[in-house]
Amino acid sequence: MTTLFKIETDRVSLKWTRVRAEDPPFLHPSSPIPGRLVLTPRRAGLEWVRCWRAGVPTGAAGSPELVEGPRLFEQTDYQIFLESKDGQRVDVRHRDPVLLGSLRHERHGSIVYGLVNFGNQVGRSEFTIVLGGQPEFSFEVEVFPTKLDYVSDYERLLAETQDILMGLALEYMRATYRLGMAARVPQPTDLEWVVLLHHIVDQLERALQQVARRPVRALSRTSIMTRSERIRRLDSTVRSAVRRGAGAGSWQPLDSGTRVRSLIPVRSARPTLDTPEHRWLAAQVDRIRRRLDRLLQTEARRPRSERRDQTLKELRQLESRIVRLARLEPLEAASGPPPAGFASLQLMAAPGYQEAYRACLALALGLRLEGDPLRLSVKDLDRLYEYWCYLALLQIMAEESGQPIRVKDLFRVRQDGLQVALRAGHETQTIFSSADGRQIAIRYNPRFETETLVPQEPDLVVTISDRDWPSLHLVMDAKYRIDASDRYQDRYGSPGPPEDAINVLHRYRDAILESDTDSAGRPKHAVVQAVAAFPYREPEPGTFRESRLWKSLERLGIGAVPLLPGHTDYLREWLRQAMQRGSWALAERAIAHRAHEQMQKWRQAASEPVLIGVLRGDNPAQHLQWIIEERCYYMPLRRTQERQFVARWVAIYSPAPLRHPAPGAVTHVAPVLDVQVVPRRDIHTPWQPHRDLDEPQVVYKLGEVRTLAFPIENIGPDGRGQRLSSHRWTSRLGLERAQVLSELLLETEPEWRLYEELQARGIPFRVVHGPVTLTNGDSPAGRARFLIADNVYVRYAGAAGFVCRDSSMRERLASRIEDVIAFLEAIRTPNRTGDGEPLTHPRANDLQ
Repeated sequence: MTTLFKIETDRVSLKWTRVRAEDPPFLHPSSPIPGRLVLTPRRAGLEWVRCWRAGVPTGAAGSPELVEGPRLFEQTDYQIFLESKDGQRVDVRHRDPVLLGSLRHERHGSIVYGLVNFGNQVGRSEFTIVLGGQPEFSFEVEVFPTKLDYVSDYERLLAETQDILMGLALEYMRATYRLGMAARVPQPTDLEWVVLLHHIVDQLERALQQVARRPVRALSRTSIMTRSERIRRLDSTVRSAVRRGAGAGSWQPLDSGTRVRSLIPVRSARPTLDTPEHRWLAAQVDRIRRRLDRLLQTEARRPRSERRDQTLKELRQLESRIVRLARLEPLEAASGPPPAGFASLQLMAAPGYQEAYRACLALALGLRLEGDPLRLSVKDLDRLYEYWCYLALLQIMAEESGQPIRVKDLFRVRQDGLQVALRAGHETQTIFSSADGRQIAIRYNPRFETETLVPQEPDLVVTISDRDWPSLHLVMDAKYRIDASDRYQDRYGSPGPPEDAINVLHRYRDAILESDTDSAGRPKHAVVQAVAAFPYREPEPGTFRESRLWKSLERLGIGAVPLLPGHTDYLREWLRQAMQRGSWALAERAIAHRAHEQMQKWRQAASEPVLIGVLRGDNPAQHLQWIIEERCYYMPLRRTQERQFVARWVAIYSPAPLRHPAPGAVTHVAPVLDVQVVPRRDIHTPWQPHRDLDEPQVVYKLGEVRTLAFPIENIGPDGRGQRLSSHRWTSRLGLERAQVLSELLLETEPEWRLYEELQARGIPFRVVHGPVTLTNGDSPAGRARFLIADNVYVRYAGAAGFVCRDSSMRERLASRIEDVIAFLEAIRTPNRTGDGEPLTHPRANDLQ
């Protein structure tokens, strides 16, 4: 296990760990995009006690203001360990409650731990730490794809999907989001519109409040009866009233002999908020409110679920905010709709009006996923890739057949616009006709269940229908998975879809059956070929053509094609070959199904031995400086030390006098480049040797000696360290995970998992060392013994699992951590060893 970041405040501490020792294999390791970890305090007076993040230079890793952090990946298990310092209940909150489904509480809620796996979701994701019901802080991470290039392939996948179908609905309740910008596109779907509103409502609210604070008023001229002696300005309205004798009251003579009414109508200009601009804004806000109300009614009629309740809650919050905006004085003063063909420079330029206009326009016209400040939910990448594959298949077929895509097959006309018919779990079919009279149907999510024992649901099926032949199926599965391991490439000649995905194609060919009307009900195979599309871009044009995955399409009818935006040549060639064959020749390609057992994947947990070297007692500073400058370390040859010649790393323990007032600690590490055995006389040092000059020494030629970001200190439960005068052994995993010297005993991932489980559950234990042996790269066994009581311990034995010994010295095997915990819970009554010492954490003098 590898710690990726630690966050500690004055009240809580959080540790985020990758379960696997290494990052998952991904196809674009040279991508320059850094990871992300943004910390945001949510409590007034919060103090950052300690912040550390992997993948960041040592000098900056502890800054809470830094936005860079470790890169997180899809389909990867991460472990959270959160603990309250004062015993209050702590929680982890996220917009998607399903993501946190495996977290568990211990110690009356003061500890939260468990696994988080983002699945196939990528982008940014925000978590909030809650202490005692009040938010403590939030942190935002970014999840990267492992099968696509984050900059080119992923962005083009999103862009092409919306270019082909702008209205494709992107799910609202998902854990991650991307950044997008507004663009003129067809009417967005309800879900897409809600996501946009959710992230644009703050901008709209600020803009309308600014409008309310400083509204631009217009002058409204109204006719008012005014006494004739009080009229000071004679305009056209007054002159007209005098000529016509308009007005009210008695007649009054003037000096000129003219008579006028005592009350004459006069048009007076008064400021008003009932302007075309305010009417336009009021109409937009009212339209948003009505659409939210309709969505609320629709969602309320659907089956209840945790996500559904969350969606309803957010919709109601949005509606409440929009209702408050509609009550602002300028919008309430609007008395009707804006004039037909209304246009206003004020809306596009005045402060407040401009921002409100842009927000309303973005909601009305839709959006495009490409950057800028609009957050939106991103569909799981496997589903997005599946959609794009279907649309790409339609485009290629349209180009090859010379016929346009039948738009009516992809859209449904509704009262409020067009709705995309493409939905997961629902069949969508588009028909093409070939030049030779055959009909070609391309179906998305078809379901075959008439003649099958178990219904079969491939992603995509191309069905070729000929009047004189039964229907022939070409199956295509969009697999957003890829195996790029050395073993896989040696076998198949190229990265490709996992073997289980290839086996699914064999299953489809065997299980999809159809019956003819004259065959007495006996079903026949109907699938001619099956192909898996996977996200891969060959390094050089034509290299994939030499792989078994491509060649087997012609020989076996089962294979794979790489498929990404701008890289559709292999799919086009496969379809073209099928189209250019007659039904007879195409039928000949079908072969009998051959069952293949799905091969189990064995994960090799490679263990790298680490030597913990010590410094000369009389002048440790001189010894350390010599090691750094010469990049060399030596120790006497010991025939009993099996790891001496396989050490991959050398770590240096600096004693307490060298670090005063800090305790002794492992402070430096360097990779081993070469191992030699030479007599002591051939090793030139600034100090005189105290041993036999002919005594053989194991000399390690080192790479760069670097300082550990966090020294592994020699501190026991009592706060004091133990004397360490001879070398010790651990693994690279132990070196990366350990915080104190005694934890270096934990060399394997299962040992670390058991260690954290025992700590979280409060089970007293002590870790003691076992013999140092060579590790098996295929099945590394641990050498730490978790001592629970007198003669009761647990030891990890590699592929066999955990060896659990009870007080009667009987041993049993447990393959899972849960089984080990159950075993320990049953015998945890004895809390002390035979010598009366409490079993707590491992002691430093147990390290060997």
